[in-house]
Amino acid sequence: MAYSTQDDLLTMISQAELAALTAEAGDEPDAQVVAAAIARADAEIDAACGLRYTVPFTPVPGRVKTLSADLALYHLYSRRGVAPAIWRQKYEDALAFLKEVAAGQATLAGSGGEPPAAARQSPDFLSANRVFSRDTLGEW
Repeated sequence: MAYSTQDDLLTMISQAELAALTAEAGDEPDAQVVAAAIARADAEIDAACGLRYTVPFTPVPGRVKTLSADLALYHLYSRRGVAPAIWRQKYEDALAFLKEVAAGQATLAGSGGEPPAAARQSPDFLSANRVFSRDTLGEW
């Protein structure tokens, strides 16, 4: 399941603009191109968040949905050559946040994913038996 949809992208840009970014001709956006951009964005999110959470997220947290849309739109603009400064900044901000999530410096509040088992459990420590103790050393 994709984290964002074409409708999510249409809340951020107009249908005409989305069509200009995706379709070779016509006024309708190319759904396959949109889906490919969303899949690419979701893969970036999963790669970063998979270090701390179980992915894919179910249900999708609002922050992840927004990140997916921002990244997908950047990829669509890049497809046409040059992304406007605002979308480049949103892309860089999204990547910076994902790096913080991967490093454990940021969390996804209300995420549907649980931290992976390795991150949830405390480590087990094993060592050899004690060689010296009060009983084996005797009195001084």
